[in-house]
This record gives sequence, structure tokens and C-alpha cells, in this order.
Amino acid sequence: MTPARRRSRRTPAISMGLVATSLSMAGTPAGAREEHPGARERAPSMLVVGPRAPYRTIASALDAAHPGDTVRVRAGVYRERPVVRSPVVLEGEPGAILDGGGEGTVLTVTASARIRGLTIRGTGHDLSREDSGVMVLEADDVVIEGLTLEDVLFGIYLKQSRRALIRRNRIEGKPLPMGERGDGIRLWYCQGGEVVGNTLERTRDLVIWFSSHLAVRDNTVRDSRYGVHYMYSDHNLFEGNEFRNDHVGAFIMYSADIEFRRNLFLEAFGASGIGLGLKDADDIRAEDNAFVGNAIGISLDNSPSSIGVTSYFRRNLIAYNDVGVSLLPSVRSNRFEDNVFVENAGPVSVSGGGDALGNRWERNYWSEYAGFDEDHDGIGDTPYRHERVADALYARHPRLRWLAMSPAAGALDLLGRLFPLLEPQPIVVDSAPRLVAPSGGLGGYRLRGAAPETRPSTGRRAVAAGTLFALGAFAFISTAFLGRRRRRS
Repeated sequence: MTPARRRSRRTPAISMGLVATSLSMAGTPAGAREEHPGARERAPSMLVVGPRAPYRTIASALDAAHPGDTVRVRAGVYRERPVVRSPVVLEGEPGAILDGGGEGTVLTVTASARIRGLTIRGTGHDLSREDSGVMVLEADDVVIEGLTLEDVLFGIYLKQSRRALIRRNRIEGKPLPMGERGDGIRLWYCQGGEVVGNTLERTRDLVIWFSSHLAVRDNTVRDSRYGVHYMYSDHNLFEGNEFRNDHVGAFIMYSADIEFRRNLFLEAFGASGIGLGLKDADDIRAEDNAFVGNAIGISLDNSPSSIGVTSYFRRNLIAYNDVGVSLLPSVRSNRFEDNVFVENAGPVSVSGGGDALGNRWERNYWSEYAGFDEDHDGIGDTPYRHERVADALYARHPRLRWLAMSPAAGALDLLGRLFPLLEPQPIVVDSAPRLVAPSGGLGGYRLRGAAPETRPSTGRRAVAAGTLFALGAFAFISTAFLGRRRRRS
């Protein structure tokens, strides 16, 4: 066969194929032309787990579930440690308990799932393996809400996750010594997301490390080590949280652009008792918080650490602390404005000696201020100066601070005022002290009893007691001296 004849035979075959294809497409609706068999979206299903349900274990239901399905767990105790590998909803009915049996991590999540309503308990005890109630590994858009976690080493642990929502969970750690506990919530290399309305008790810390653009709102952390343990994380918001009876309320390290609003830092006592601690932290804005009953209300160590950066503390209540604000001598560029300092044993202290004049103090209320307001503008006619001989001793010898409320401390300060040779340099100078504590803000905290401006101040009581002590000592010495002279004559 010649080449020409071979070409003529192929041509009709190709033409017929094109015709057949065009006819088949002409008879197909436009919207279905590219549809592939099995490509239609599948309606979500409900997979029920229970003693008499189609699935007896959570793991078997999760293995059978498709993306978008819901695995509903009925009441009962399920002794297993399942893994969520697809984007499903895993929800527990009241009484649904997932028990890890005291080994390993109970629930592992590796997909964009939603976990809610379960009680999870019984993790292992191994800190090196980070045994957790819920462990989320490199999964984005995970939602964990309404869980009760009991007898867990770590509670909820997220690694390298984005846009997570951890909401309204209750977490209680194992009955272990503080150093052997795990963290109630830990976020590690997480970006975006919210931690909202959770309650943590008797855990170690709420940890946020290498994680930015988070909102931490309305959580309660009590009887733990750190309410928030925070490092290398920027651009985050803390709002409406309560940190009570922890060793440290919140400690922020090596981070920038952090905002604190309306938080309560209460009753952090002990050798490391700090309400809010800042170390090498820049651009901090703390507004409308309450620091009440702590060993130290606010502690500043090299914060801010960058040149040209200012941190702001506005409208905070700093009351009934051993020390209201503690700074290192090198701390500069903080602004304290419109705060309320009430009944602190020492309103401001500089560790190791020195002053806090490199920071700006303006329009604060100081309960020990003894000035007047002749023009009735609410601002004292003379600056507030915090300068006590005893504070210089406390800065150099912190163990002496237990004498702060004693008559001896008041007498020492009185002698400093009477004898210029003992007069110390001021630690703080507020050029426009308030005579009346500003209302509103203060972290929503209200002082018990009388209003702050009408309460007798610690400083005045100490001065009064010291004065009586000094007068008594003077009278005793004078009487003894006069009696001796009379006997000699």
C-alpha cells in the first residue's frame, strides 16, 4: 500500500472520532461536562458510638468517618487512645468519658477537626514524652471546646498549629508536686487563634512560646505555678483573665507588642510571688488591670529593652501588695499614668538601690500622699515624693522587708525627715498626684470597705506609729536623764 493510500484510510477514522466526541458533548448538560464518576459531594453522616450503637469504640468510628462527618459518643467509659486523622466533628454526650488508663496521650489530633463535650482523663506521667489529654500536631483551624480534662499531665497541647480555638474547657492536673506537673494549656509555634473562657486548676503553667497574633481572654488560672508563661511571642492580647493564688500571675519574656486589659492578678505570694513580671519585653500596654495582694504587683527587668521604645501602664489598681512596682536600677522608659496605688507596704522599690526617675510617673493616686488641693482641681499642690530611709535598706537587704509595717520602720522614716543627714534621695516623683482615685477601669475590681481615697493609708499609719514610738523613746530618755541629774544634785 502506498503512503498516499495509508493517509486516506486514517483520515476517515480520525474524522469519525471527532464527530462522535462532539455528538456526545452536545447531549451533555454544560454543568456536568467535567464531572467525574464519584466526584459528587457526599452528604455528612452521623456515626454513633456506644455500648449498643453501630460502633463500639471511638477509634473504629473515626476510621470509618469521612471528612465532614460527625462522630457522636454516647455516655459511657471508653478505655482507648484514639487518633483523629480527618476533619470531622468528635462530640461527646453528657457522661461520655475517654479514659487513657494512665498511659501516654489520650487523644491525638492531626487534622482540622472539632472536638467538644467529652471528659478526658488518665494520661501517663512522663514529662519527657509530654503525655497529654489532647495533643494537636500540625493541624490548622482546630476547635477544642467544652471539654473536661481530669487527672492529666499536660492538658491541651498544640504544636505548629494555626488559627486554633480553645474555648470553655476545664482542666485539672494530676495531684503531683509543682515541678512534676505538666502545663494546663501549651501553645508551641502556633500562629493566630484564641484561648477563651478556660479554667485551669493545679496545673503547672499556661504556656505560650514562639506563638504570635493570639487573643487570650476570660480564662481563670489558679493554684498553679505561672498563670501565663510567655516567651518569644509578639502581637498578642490578654484580656479579662483572672490569675489567682499562683506563684506568678504572668511572666512575659523576650517579646514585643503585648496588650493587657482588665485582668486580675491576685494573691501571688512566696519567694517568687509576682503578679506581672516583664523581662526584656518591649512595647507593653497594661491598662485597667488589678494587682491586688501579691508579694510584688509588677516586676520590671530590662523592660523595655530596646532604645526608643516606651511601655505604658494606665488606670491600673495596685493595692495591698508588699511591693507595688519593683524595678531594677537600669529600667527606663516606662510611663505610669492614672494608676491607683493603695495600701502597699512599699509602693515602688528599686532592687539593689537607686531610683526609678528614668520612668515617668504622672497623675497617679497614692494613698500615702499627704498634700493639699487648694484650687480643687483634683491634683495635689505639691509633687508626690516617695523617699523613705527604710526602702533603701529593703533594697539592699530584702529579708528586712518583714519589718516594713513595724513601728521601727516608721520611726526610721521619721528620723529621716527630722535630720537632713539621713534624708534619702527620692525613688519616685509624681509631679501631678491625684487627690481622688479615678473611677472605672481597675480590672473591674472593687476595693472592699471605703473608697480608696478615704481609707487610712499604710504610710500614714506607719508614720503615726513611728512618731509615737519616737516620742515614747524621747520621753523615756529624757525622764531617765533628768532623774539622773536630780540624783546627782
